[in-house]
Amino acid sequence: MPKHEEDVEELRQVLGTVSEMVPNLIKGIIGSVFSAEAGKNMGAAVASFYKELKASGLPDEVALKMTEDYAKTFTDIGKAIQQAMSQKGGFQVPVPPKPPEETPKEEE
Repeated sequence: MPKHEEDVEELRQVLGTVSEMVPNLIKGIIGSVFSAEAGKNMGAAVASFYKELKASGLPDEVALKMTEDYAKTFTDIGKAIQQAMSQKGGFQVPVPPKPPEETPKEEE
């Protein structure tokens, strides 16, 4: 078999494997974020976070605000996953713009 045909066959196998794995990976991610167990774990993590802040001597208002912000990270992650999954064309990874090329300074 010519090298080109071997490469095409190898690519076909890789893409076949990826097409089987990606849906399961996505289901696993969604399940880990939106399951009852994930909610229970999030609640325990938030409660533990608050308890540690209070044990460290932070005032109630500060500990509560920090805990609210901490809990918000969980919901923000969930919203980001939902948004990514609902977009047409699937999840798009943003590519940062290239920095402008520096031009050498002319010596005076």
